[in-house]
Amino acid sequence: MMTEPAIRFGDAAGNGGTVLRLAGMVRWCRGSVAEPVLSVLFPPRCVGCGDFESHLCPSCRDTLVRIGPDCCPRCGEPGSPALVGGRCSRCMGSEFEYESARSAFRHQGVARRLVAEFKFGGQSVLGRTMAELARPAFAGYVSSLGLSRDLMVTWVPSHGSAQRQRGYNQAEVLARALAGGPQPLAQAGLVRKTRATKHQKGLGRAERQANLRGGFALDERAVALLPGRLQGLVLVDDVYTTGATAKEVASVLVCGTSLPVHLFTFSRAVTSAAEGHD
Repeated sequence: MMTEPAIRFGDAAGNGGTVLRLAGMVRWCRGSVAEPVLSVLFPPRCVGCGDFESHLCPSCRDTLVRIGPDCCPRCGEPGSPALVGGRCSRCMGSEFEYESARSAFRHQGVARRLVAEFKFGGQSVLGRTMAELARPAFAGYVSSLGLSRDLMVTWVPSHGSAQRQRGYNQAEVLARALAGGPQPLAQAGLVRKTRATKHQKGLGRAERQANLRGGFALDERAVALLPGRLQGLVLVDDVYTTGATAKEVASVLVCGTSLPVHLFTFSRAVTSAAEGHD
């Protein structure tokens, strides 16, 4: 039987521990029972080209554009090397609540379709495929932080109404799959979304920030159970566009835990200014 690779809050946490163990059982049943049965009844199809037998065929995998070391070490913008003080021209005059940001792929082509089907197409199984693809970048990023294993992985929360409609929180699925890799990291949801917000798609940077402002709050019970040895948090989301969501969630985490927050996303939209550096 598979074990749930999560931090063991519940041993001395009373009802809170029971709830977390039940949540782990639900995730296990979904991944080990429901999804395998559905895959027999409805064979997977490639998100990129539609071929059967694979959620992403080798040919479509090869079209993914990886983000290598040629990115800003501070904000993670691809094609934007650091100029002064470890910052690129794009983030030189900006302040971020998170310490650093990295993404595995550029948000284009197949990567964009993966994120869309994962988030809006009801295909939670794509989270494991995306974690497998992003794991080398994630492992390299975690290693570069130099914090050994005294890190915890957390994720951008969904509002309860959105999660009930979708059946899962895509950021949590991705985060748990990444954290449960060959060298598992502790993982926990530390922030909750306090109100439903309209979709960010189509909104500009200022509109996104206004839409999300005040929409997140610390999960006090989860934070109270954090081990004292922690040196940092890795916040996971599916895609980085303007950074408005990451900014709001990271702000809540920093204020509530006093720990540095490092951001990792599967894909990242690239600004036109950054494209000029490539």
